[in-house]
Amino acid sequence: MKLLFNIIKNTWLHLLLLVYALMLVFLPSNNGLIWFGVTIVVFIAAWFLIKYHNQPAKFAIDQTLAKGIWGQLGLSLGVFLLVFDIAASFYVCRNGTGSMAFADFVSPVTMQKSAYNSETAVIPILMYLLGIVVFTGLVVATINRIAATRADNYKLGHSTYRKLKNHYIIIGYGDTCVPLISNLKKRHKEGKMPYVIILTSQNVPDIRRDIQTQLPDVEKATIIYSGNLNSESQLRRLNIDTAREVFVLGEGYGSGRDSMNLECAKKIKAIRQEHSSDILRVNVQFDKAMSYSTIKQITIPKEYYSNNGNDVIYLRPFNFYENWARMLWGTFALDDYRTLDRGQMTEPEKHVHLVIVGLDNMGVALMLEALRLCHYPNYNERSGHNKTVITVVDNRMDELLPLLKSRYRTINQISDVELQFCKNNVEDHEIRKMLKQSATSPDTILTVAICLNDPDLSLSTALSLPDSLFFNVVRNDKGYDEIVLNHNVEILVRQQMQSGLAELLSKENDRYHNVKIFGTIDKGMDDKLVDDIMPMIINAFYNYNYGGKFSVETTKYPTFFEYATAEPELALNDAYRHWIPLNEDMRFANRYQIEIYRTYTIYRETLEKNPHILYQMEHLRWTADRCITGYRDSHSFLNTDGSHGVKDKKLKLHFDIIPYYDLTEGEKDKDKNVVNNMDKVMNLAKIYREKYGDTLLSAIR
Repeated sequence: MKLLFNIIKNTWLHLLLLVYALMLVFLPSNNGLIWFGVTIVVFIAAWFLIKYHNQPAKFAIDQTLAKGIWGQLGLSLGVFLLVFDIAASFYVCRNGTGSMAFADFVSPVTMQKSAYNSETAVIPILMYLLGIVVFTGLVVATINRIAATRADNYKLGHSTYRKLKNHYIIIGYGDTCVPLISNLKKRHKEGKMPYVIILTSQNVPDIRRDIQTQLPDVEKATIIYSGNLNSESQLRRLNIDTAREVFVLGEGYGSGRDSMNLECAKKIKAIRQEHSSDILRVNVQFDKAMSYSTIKQITIPKEYYSNNGNDVIYLRPFNFYENWARMLWGTFALDDYRTLDRGQMTEPEKHVHLVIVGLDNMGVALMLEALRLCHYPNYNERSGHNKTVITVVDNRMDELLPLLKSRYRTINQISDVELQFCKNNVEDHEIRKMLKQSATSPDTILTVAICLNDPDLSLSTALSLPDSLFFNVVRNDKGYDEIVLNHNVEILVRQQMQSGLAELLSKENDRYHNVKIFGTIDKGMDDKLVDDIMPMIINAFYNYNYGGKFSVETTKYPTFFEYATAEPELALNDAYRHWIPLNEDMRFANRYQIEIYRTYTIYRETLEKNPHILYQMEHLRWTADRCITGYRDSHSFLNTDGSHGVKDKKLKLHFDIIPYYDLTEGEKDKDKNVVNNMDKVMNLAKIYREKYGDTLLSAIR
């Protein structure tokens, strides 16, 4: 009923003119009919004068045409009916008929025999001329205009497609957009890729050309809308109620981008809750290292993801720079990159030295990833020997270091890593001397990461490093000098794309054998990096062991893994229910736990007879992660009962930020569980992925 009312409200003028036209054609001619027509024309003229008296007629016409196809059709039909009604009325007044008037009007090439007499010839001729101009000309012009408008609307991103379902949505366009689409394509190797809608305020034709150039095979499945991510009306164009997943990337590098991305996620949740009960995954990019650090330490209010206790969206923050740091050294590292320790940290005097050149977003991400991972079996907690050394070099250190220390003010508590900050250029004598010493020391495993924003400068900086980082001249058994490539050093150079000079360098296999490109925008996205199934399982195991509420009695199954094996769907729903109430701090604590699985796998067999060393490594990793998050050793605080040590999440105090040998046996068991459960976590996650794929949230009830 409401739809019918809206149709009549918007088309009453056309219906009135159409009724009169039909009456002229099908009813016998009479003066009363003509007066009815005059009344209609006068009424319409009065209505126009009242409605549009404050705006120019041209503006009203332009505004109508700008509404698109329906506006153009409506205007053409209105003009056609109005001209025909007036012309046919005169025709009837001169003793003609409405049917003859219509025939002459729509068929100007056919002369009606009844019109060929001296008295009536003028009226048919005028009717023919009106038919040529208004009917034939107007119809052709309207069709051409409609076609041109549709093409322009598509090119400029103004078209909206309401029937799309099960599609991906990308909000904002930046460096990570194309690699994201490429990654989405990988999900659908066996079948047709779903549509991808991109909403952006940037120039749509330029973006379309960019996608066509880099991903020509997915261009047909990519729809680009022009609009602002802060506008709820623009977001409603995206068919959020039927989407399968959303990525909020934000626009370019504007001020406040990360905050706007989070607010956009909140608007998406408000739209989604109106129509769908299924949980929608919304991945939100945080571009700046500091804002990403902030979101990891807070509790996101329920209004951002829940409605009346029911989850509407699953909000997953991510950061391009951290993704790349993880792809260098973490569990999901790409095959091209070696670990920082090269698997040599069971040797007594070995230690890792990481040199980061450039303390921008990428440099900070690499430093934090190294702080989480560089915990090795040969570190001596009692003597402090064999610490990992991380040296950060930047000539703007006086400007950047205070901000870094204020944000990560407790990282000095990390006992097995020595942080050095140098206000220098990498070309300075003291830095080159330090690099040469590390490169030639048999006990140092050196990695140099050039993180400068300028790709050409990064590359030239890497290639101008001291020769000892690339090769050494040694004397062989026969007394001759020979060149030996330095395989103990790895040099990482940040580039935006694997092309140009970077592509040429990758083909070198002699002098620059140990130089590798990283940070390219084509590999900044991967499903594994934002997959939370393993962290969710880790958290569920912890809650199962320490008194959490589950759908079954915990006495029924000895461990969460046995529960999940026997009743996988029930266990998955329990794991999700325990995961959602966590603040982002604790979620990321579980996420980062799996980052060191690769390191444990390397040393597990070697340390089979001394597994407690692995447990000590896990405690060192946990301590580093808590210190990065801002936790402090609480033993300097006195409790009310006179004892020392307290645990407070709000004040970020913890009594376990102490050496492993000082832990209670109960706390040591937690570190032991992390190492011993590693394979079980990965295997259970694999089972869930194989069963549900990227539709995992659809199994949550």
